Amino acid sequence: MSITDEGHYGPKQLNLLKTVWGEGFLSPGGTDEIDEVMKGIDASGKTVLDIGCGCGGAAIHLIKNHGAKSVLGIDTESLVIQRAEELTEKYDLSSLAHFRCVKPGPLDVPDESVDLVFSKEVFLHISDKDDLLKDIYRVLKPGGLVAASDWMRIDDNPPSMQMQEYIAAEGLDMYMCSLKRYEQVLKKAGFIDIVIKDRNAWYLGKAKKELADIEGPLNKQVIDAIGPEETVGAIDIWKKLIGVLEIGEHRPGLFKAVKK
Repeated sequence: MSITDEGHYGPKQLNLLKTVWGEGFLSPGGTDEIDEVMKGIDASGKTVLDIGCGCGGAAIHLIKNHGAKSVLGIDTESLVIQRAEELTEKYDLSSLAHFRCVKPGPLDVPDESVDLVFSKEVFLHISDKDDLLKDIYRVLKPGGLVAASDWMRIDDNPPSMQMQEYIAAEGLDMYMCSLKRYEQVLKKAGFIDIVIKDRNAWYLGKAKKELADIEGPLNKQVIDAIGPEETVGAIDIWKKLIGVLEIGEHRPGLFKAVKK
């Protein structure tokens, strides 16, 4: 969801997403969706790499509620790293959660140094899924896991005009691929025990509720956060999002896999 002002995630964008999705989150579902991604995974005592950590909400939840030993969160946006550090200080977790602003490209993380790679709605902004998953495989210890949710598409054909209009309204770089494509890339990278889950139905219902909240009980808060004109723009984006969810082209999903 983008109200682009300064970079992909400037102050207005962060204020909007905090109002709608909660403190520390730049993607929908909050802690409940993190728990869905982590279902069946024991993170206690594990070292975690959070790719695209945003404002730190996931890192804090993984430490407080899933027992992670430590989390390194990386993101390409300096402002969200600043917000993540502030949030971590608020919860007195600065010794366990660390954040780093990075440039796009290969992960600056040693080989076989991480127990779990976590990510939430970030990989869609990365065009080369093959290189990404190979790099994740590299940094994981043997037996380590990747657990991620992402925005995907029904297939890998060129996007429909309706999808193109939605992406243009977002104003963000989006390289969504199909769930099947993720399965192929994970296998090619060497992962086993691959689980992929389609979450279209869940997010269609949630997006409709988010729109109702923005137009209703949250309307004044959103206007105060980003301004009246930007609020009209945000409502238009949500309507376009719901449209591509309804036709089934937009398929939010999650996947988990194990390094051999």
